[in-house]
Amino acid sequence: MKQIIFFLFSAVVIFSSCGKKDEAPNYNNQSSTQNVPQNPGTNPPQNNSNIPGRWWIGQYTFSESAKNVTGSGSQSWTYIVDVKEQQGAGLVATIQIDGFQTMQRLEAKVNATAYDIEFIFDKYGKDNMFEPYKKGDRLFAMMRTSDDKIKTVWDKLKPNVKDNQENGKEMIRKSAS
Repeated sequence: MKQIIFFLFSAVVIFSSCGKKDEAPNYNNQSSTQNVPQNPGTNPPQNNSNIPGRWWIGQYTFSESAKNVTGSGSQSWTYIVDVKEQQGAGLVATIQIDGFQTMQRLEAKVNATAYDIEFIFDKYGKDNMFEPYKKGDRLFAMMRTSDDKIKTVWDKLKPNVKDNQENGKEMIRKSAS
């Protein structure tokens, strides 16, 4: 029965998202601590060797599970964030979230300094299931402490487990450079 309800819900979401128009980015929800251009088309191309926040290039992971749920009905999710250089565009990221009734594929623009980074939703990737974000939404941010620990600040994108939604916790870890 749960599978039928999930299938019907998925079908409604897919069909209701058809025909959406791209919306202009909303820069109002972005951190004021970043150098966020108010007109995104006016930035000159960047030299990749001088990208601010090069430390952030790499892959990050985060896993979570709902308490007291085990076996075939377990509810767990894995988040993979891959930050990389894009020719002439600075840093970009792909975000993949898989788990219980979840398959998100997101592409994000990245604003980064040596000690903080924020992920701004750009578009959905192939095989994405749901579309709750609008172009320009700030998904989340991370801050690096002086001892290279990473603290997470959630925004539009939040973990599935309520206890993990608290800002300033070490949730995401760098798994590869």
